[in-house]
Amino acid sequence: MTYRLEFYRTLRGDQPALEYVRAQVETHRGKIGRALRALQELGHLARRPLADYLEDGLYELRIAADGLQHRMLYFFHERTMIVVTSAFLKNEAEVPPEELARARRYRADWLGRFGGKS
Repeated sequence: MTYRLEFYRTLRGDQPALEYVRAQVETHRGKIGRALRALQELGHLARRPLADYLEDGLYELRIAADGLQHRMLYFFHERTMIVVTSAFLKNEAEVPPEELARARRYRADWLGRFGGKS
């Protein structure tokens, strides 16, 4: 089963995760794109090292490129859709609390506008 992948969009039309990807160098964009395609194919079956569950229905897509650790946070909606909320360069052992808080806000906003429950 292939999941539908969607990037969260703010009311202003910004897409934080997609903008993050576009800002990366070509080789990193390629790795991120391959990881997103794998996530689309695997969905809930994706495990480490590709993906990991964080908390509160949020997951992280894990992409290593040239010694850097890219992270994309996402959630599932109705078992057929993956919504990528945000992305960042991970420099710490744990996902920073502010990144989790941002992903929670974006998920709540998206669900309020489009989807009800995750």
